[in-house]
Amino acid sequence: MLNRETGRQFTGFSLIGVANTLIHLILVTGLVELLSVHPLPANGLAFISANVFSFWANSRWSFRVAVTSQRYIRFLVVSLLGLAISLIAIAISEALQWHYLAGVFLSFIFLPLITFLAHRNWTWKTPD
Repeated sequence: MLNRETGRQFTGFSLIGVANTLIHLILVTGLVELLSVHPLPANGLAFISANVFSFWANSRWSFRVAVTSQRYIRFLVVSLLGLAISLIAIAISEALQWHYLAGVFLSFIFLPLITFLAHRNWTWKTPD
């Protein structure tokens, strides 16, 4: 059952996710368009920056726990699993001969809930 605290955490997690996406997009396009950085390293730098921001902000506001290296490693593992799920969704949509954006859309639907639950129950889980 969804309680008030879980609802607050999910709302914070979602808002930080939107900010995280904007940070990533602004950085990657700025690096590529303004500084002529190749898209691959630009995307890598944007991912790292947005990922660290997301971890810090969610630790501080959504889950209200200490920022630790162990938690960041867990956060990064979940983030990379989210990336894998996203790539699988795109591969499935292509295998079904759907438009690639169908896979992206499926990721947008399922990933927030999957990653929220993984982070809540593993990354930021505190001892009872």
